[in-house]
Amino acid sequence: MSEKRVDDIFKSDPRDIKAEIKVENYIRKTIIIKSKYANLIDRKAYHEMREKKDVIDEIMEAYFKDKTIKPYPKGEK
Repeated sequence: MSEKRVDDIFKSDPRDIKAEIKVENYIRKTIIIKSKYANLIDRKAYHEMREKKDVIDEIMEAYFKDKTIKPYPKGEK
């Protein structure tokens, strides 16, 4: 029977483990989109081995690139 090295993960404090975490401002939001677009996003993410949120982010950046969006009126969101 081989010796397991499971105890190694408990030798150091997990807070000492340094991981590169890319922090961006994402928010979880439920939206309704046409199924054909959902399918295209799913397939693009699959074939490019990317996350769906990254594909959607790329689409949104391209859409809003040359647009100016007015702020909410005072007192609203």
